[in-house]
Amino acid sequence: MKRRRSDRPGVRASRILTLLATLAGALLLPAHTALAAGTTYYVNCSAATNGSGTQASPWNSVSSVNSTTFAAGDSVLFAAGTTCTGQLTPGGSGSSGSPITMGSYGTGAKPVIDANGATGPVIHLLNQQYWEIGGLDLTNAASSPAYRSGVLAENSSGGVLHHIRVHDMNIHNITGYGGGWYSTNAGVGVQTDHTTPVSTWDDVVVENNTFDHVDRIAVAVTPDADGQGTGLTTGTVIRNNTMTYDGADDILVVKNDGALIDGNKAGYGGAKNTCPPSGQYCNGASAGIWMSGSSNTVVQNNEVYCHVNGADGTGYDVDWGNHNTTFQYNYSHQNLGGFMLVMPPFSIANEPTSTVPSDGTVIRYNISENDGTNSGCPASGTPTHGTGVFHFVGNIPNQSGSSAAVPLIYNNSIYVNKSGLNTPILYSRRGSSVTGTLSFRNNAVFNYGTGGYFTTSSGSVYSNNLFYGTHPSSEPTDSAKVVTDPEFRNPGNAATSSSYTGKNAYQVHPSSSVIRAGTVISDNGGKDALGNTVSATAAPNIGAYNGTGGNLVSNAGFESGALSPWTNSGAVPSVTSSNARTGNYALTTQASGSGANQTLTGLSPNTTYLLTGWAKVANAGETLAIGVKNYGGTETFANVATTSYTQAAVLFTTGSSSTSATVYCWKNSGGSGAGYCDDLAVEALSFATNAITNAGFESGALTPWTQSTGTASSVVASNARSGTYSLQTGVSASGAIQTVGGLTSSGTYLLAAWAKAATAGEEVSVGVKSFGGTETYLRTSTTSYAQQPIFFTTGASTTSAGLYCYKNSGSGAGYCDDYTLIKLP
Repeated sequence: MKRRRSDRPGVRASRILTLLATLAGALLLPAHTALAAGTTYYVNCSAATNGSGTQASPWNSVSSVNSTTFAAGDSVLFAAGTTCTGQLTPGGSGSSGSPITMGSYGTGAKPVIDANGATGPVIHLLNQQYWEIGGLDLTNAASSPAYRSGVLAENSSGGVLHHIRVHDMNIHNITGYGGGWYSTNAGVGVQTDHTTPVSTWDDVVVENNTFDHVDRIAVAVTPDADGQGTGLTTGTVIRNNTMTYDGADDILVVKNDGALIDGNKAGYGGAKNTCPPSGQYCNGASAGIWMSGSSNTVVQNNEVYCHVNGADGTGYDVDWGNHNTTFQYNYSHQNLGGFMLVMPPFSIANEPTSTVPSDGTVIRYNISENDGTNSGCPASGTPTHGTGVFHFVGNIPNQSGSSAAVPLIYNNSIYVNKSGLNTPILYSRRGSSVTGTLSFRNNAVFNYGTGGYFTTSSGSVYSNNLFYGTHPSSEPTDSAKVVTDPEFRNPGNAATSSSYTGKNAYQVHPSSSVIRAGTVISDNGGKDALGNTVSATAAPNIGAYNGTGGNLVSNAGFESGALSPWTNSGAVPSVTSSNARTGNYALTTQASGSGANQTLTGLSPNTTYLLTGWAKVANAGETLAIGVKNYGGTETFANVATTSYTQAAVLFTTGSSSTSATVYCWKNSGGSGAGYCDDLAVEALSFATNAITNAGFESGALTPWTQSTGTASSVVASNARSGTYSLQTGVSASGAIQTVGGLTSSGTYLLAAWAKAATAGEEVSVGVKSFGGTETYLRTSTTSYAQQPIFFTTGASTTSAGLYCYKNSGSGAGYCDDYTLIKLP
C-alpha cells in the first residue's frame, strides 16, 4: 500500500536550486548564438580547449551546452568513449516532426555524463518539448541520498507539452531517496507541476534503456505530488527497458490516460526506503510496476522478479483511483509480496479519485511463479504485511454501476512449488473473510504450498479453474474445476537446459487436462500469453497458454463439428454436440464395432510416442478402446469401461523404417450402448525409459517392491495382464510400494499401471506419494484390467516417488500389473 503525504518542500527547494544554478551558469558563461535550425553541435569533454561546437572544433564541457538555446531540428552529440562532468540544462524546444536530439557520435562506449554527486537531475528539461535523448550513459553517485535523477522533464507551463523520448540509455548509480517522491528520484522522470490552469504531457516515450541501481525508481510519469485534481497525461509508452536493483519501484504512472507499459524486465528492486528529512514526502512501500489515478492503462509482456520490499513487494499493483486497467501476458516470479497488489479506495487530501474504487481491472494471461518468497534471489526481504499471489490490501474494490464493476481474474497460470511456502492464492490484509466480489475463471493454480483463499461476499464467480496439489478447506467451490496435474512443460523453470524457459515453461503437454477445459469469456483480448489465438466462441484452455501443446492429432477434440480428417471404422460413428468432455463436440460411436481412425504421418523411426485420450461408455461394463496400429509394432490399446470420462494412455515405439501410425477410438463388439471419445493427443517422448524396476513382477518375486502394510501381498503366477506374473494383494489393507529414486526435481511424470478386483465393486488403487506434492491415486472396481494413468510433478527439492498398488477393503484380492513411469519432455 502506497501511503503518501502531499507536502513536498524538499522537492520544491531542489527545483529552485536547480533553476538558480542554471541562471547562474547563464550569467557567468559567454552565450553561444545558435546556428540555423538543423545544426549539429559536437561535444568532446576530452578536448584540450573549448571550441565552437563543430566536429572539428567541439565544445569540451557541459557549460557550453547549458548556455545554448537550441532550435527545432538541432542535434547535440557527445563523443563516444568520453566523460563529461556536470549537469545538463540545455535550452529550447523542437517542433512537431522536427525534435531536438541529444546523442553521441563516433565509435566506442556510450559517452558518460556524470553529475558527480550534485543534487538534482543529470539532464533537466523545464517547460521544453519535442526532445529526443538517446545513446548516453548517465550517472550520479554520492555518499548520501538526495533528490537526484537521470533525466527529468518538468512541465509547469500551465498547458500541454509534447513529445519527450528517452531511448537506448544506460542510467545507473543514481543516489536518490528510496522513500522520496518518484519522478525527482527516477532514472527517467516526466513530471507535471501543480499549476492553474493544469499542466500535462502528451507523447512520452521511454524505451530500450538499461537502468541499474537507481533510487528511487527507474521510470516515473507523474505529477509533482499525488494527483490532487491535476489533468491526465496522454500517450505515455514505457517499453523494452531493463531494470536491476532499483532502490524501490520500477515503473509508475500517476494521472495518465492510455499509458502502455510493455516488454520491460525488472529485477531485484525494493531494497531501499530511506526518506528525506522530516516533513517531506515519505513512502517506504514499493512494488514493481503500478499506476494510480489513471485510466485505460495496459501493462503487458513485462517480467518482474525478486522484488524484496517488505511493505508491499509485489511484482505489479493496481493502486488507488484507476479505471480500466489491463494486466496481460506478464511474468512474475519470486516477488516477496506476491504477484498482484490490489488497493481499495482510501482518502488522499484534495484527490477525489482516491475515494472511488478502481473499476475495469482485468488480470489475464499472466504467469506467477513462486511469488511470495525471494528464495533463489541474490537478496531477500522480510514481509511486514503478509504475502499473497493476489494480494489485496483490504476489501475487494467494487464500483457500483460500472460495466466492469469487479476485478476480472482469468486465464492466469499460478505455480507455487517451494518447500514450506505458505503463500495464499487469494490474500487480504483484513483477514480470511472480505467484503466485495470478484470473478475468478479459467485459472490454473498449481499449489504445493499450504496457502489458501479468503472468502468473499456472495456473488463472486469461480468457474473452470484448475486446482492441483494442496486443497485447503478454503478452496473456492467450483463445479467445473479440474484437479489433475496441468503438465506444465518446465514448471518453476527448474530445468535450465530445457527449450521451454520463462513464460514458455508454462506451455502444457498435449495430454494436459486443461486443454479446451475453460469457459468462454467475452472480450477476452483475442490471444494468450504466448501469442496463440483465443477464440471468442470456442472453449479456451485453462491457464495462460491456449495452444495445443504440439499435439500431432488434428481435430483432436472434434471441435470442427465434423469428422475429417478422421475416417470411419466399422459401423459409422458421428460427431455430436453432446457428451463432450471439453468444448462443444465429441465422437459418438454406434453400439458395437464402431469407431474412427486417423493416420499420422511425418513421425520419426525408432521413436517412442505417447497417445492419450478420454473415453466413456453409455452402459457400464461395455468397453471402448483408445489405441494405435500400423506403426511398425504390435497393435496396442487401452480399454475404458466407465460411464464418466476416463483418460487412457498408450506408449508405442515406431519401427526402424516407420514414419506413420494410425490412432483410433473403437467401441468393441457386443455392446448395446454408444461410446464416446474426446481430446486425443500424441506427443513424441525424449525420455522413454521406464524408471520402475520389476515393473511387471516378471522376476517372480516382490523385490524391490516392499509391503506397504501389515497385510501381505505377493507375486503370483496368475491373473497377469501380460507375461506370467502379477501382484496379488490381500483382501483388505494390503498392497506393495516401490520407491523410485533418481527422478528430476520439478519434473512432470506419467505413471501408467493396470489394476483389477477379484470381486466386482471392490476397489483397487494405483497411486503415487512422497514426491513433494499431494498423494494422488486412481481406483478401479472392475474384474478385468483397467489402466490407471496419473500425471504428477515432483517437488522443488524432491527426486524420488513412492508408487503403489493398494486394496483398502473387501472380501476378495486385488491385482496390479505392468507399471510404467516416464518423464515427460
